[in-house]
Amino acid sequence: MENREFVLKNKLAIVAAAILAAGGVMVETALNVTFPALTKVFNISLNDVQWVTTAYLLAVTVTMTISSYLTKRFGNKNVWIGANAGFILGSILAGFAPSFSFLLLGRVLEGVSAGLAMPLMFNLILTLVPFDKIGTWMGIGSMVIGLAPSIGPTYGGALVESLGWRSIFFTLLVIPALSILIGIATIPAHSETNENLSFDFTSFFLLAFALIAGILTVNQLESGSVNYVLLVLTIIALFLFIKVSLNSKKTFLNIHLFKVPSFTLLWIPVILYMFANLGLGLLLPNYLQSVVHSSSLLAGFSLLPGTFIGALLTPLFGSLYDRIGSTKLLFAGNIRFALALLAMSLWAKNLTFMTIVLTYTLFTIGRTMSFSTGMTAALVDVSPEEQSDGNAIIQAGQMFMAAAGTTVAALFGSSSAGLASGMQGFMWLLFVISLLIFVMFAVQAKKAQK
Repeated sequence: MENREFVLKNKLAIVAAAILAAGGVMVETALNVTFPALTKVFNISLNDVQWVTTAYLLAVTVTMTISSYLTKRFGNKNVWIGANAGFILGSILAGFAPSFSFLLLGRVLEGVSAGLAMPLMFNLILTLVPFDKIGTWMGIGSMVIGLAPSIGPTYGGALVESLGWRSIFFTLLVIPALSILIGIATIPAHSETNENLSFDFTSFFLLAFALIAGILTVNQLESGSVNYVLLVLTIIALFLFIKVSLNSKKTFLNIHLFKVPSFTLLWIPVILYMFANLGLGLLLPNYLQSVVHSSSLLAGFSLLPGTFIGALLTPLFGSLYDRIGSTKLLFAGNIRFALALLAMSLWAKNLTFMTIVLTYTLFTIGRTMSFSTGMTAALVDVSPEEQSDGNAIIQAGQMFMAAAGTTVAALFGSSSAGLASGMQGFMWLLFVISLLIFVMFAVQAKKAQK
């Protein structure tokens, strides 16, 4: 009986963190269908309004880089409390925002919350779940994160048409309320902490600068030229970050993990899948509203069936990983991912609501199969002491590429040739990426056999 209660408590702790993490992802995608309304309310362009998403994702990314340190220094429960506080404050500020600047500030605070909650959920899985069930529970964690984007657009579209875009933020306050209710007695209060850890502020600021400057460089491509000053500053900051980190005795991100071939060869595809997912998540609802002239509710619903099915299958993929390993799942998933992108690329200018639902379903099933398998395999291949660092690197990389995906997608969508042509170009880009992923999986599989 005592053991059962202990296991149940661990499961509820994971659920409490998962609810908050899912809420952060849900509020991000819920706003995608509000872009036409926000451009009118604040009198800004589509490329400007996409900063509602990009600023959020950058905040998530930068926060994730310090999640490993914060967990080691302050413990799981304090990190969880901070994440809930950030979600509540950010949602209230964004809901009452009198200007676009205040809306962005609220989004940044929500991003900080999600940047703490998502790594915390996976850290709890890695530390509380028995090894022989890691794949299944990582699948469950990925399912929660995967379901949130599918619910977000439908949820946002329904509220925009009924109560207005501000209601999205107020109604989502139920998320931290549920997280607090479940987690207050279950999140480990006495996890191991190290008060003597010395944080590497230099490495942190260099990486944060590189991430932000990198996104600004991509964002300014809309003008038709490259901002070489920002590009050079990004490269310099990234180079200095690597140099300082490799020689630092202080704690930040353990980038020595990139010396593990299996980790690196799986990390790259995982973050590229996030690039593709967030990019299409931005373009497809806007395509349906602007080209097909669907309602915001219907446009948001178009992503729901595919993402819902893909997310529900994620625990199954995790269970298969526990039984057969990663190689077959990685290739099978990427085949479906590539075929869906090829179909959407060929039909881009003639897509309808139904063809988008069908092809996006195939896209999501394939992406989810390879994405969740790749993330689990990458973390299992590093030592337990380094898993929180590996988790932080994977999560931060995902969010940076998500920000890049929305930025690049918005640039393609703003093409002078029209949204349909721009979306077709973006889909061809993703198809080429899918072919590169096959190469990395092949190299990883070959190394695993040695």
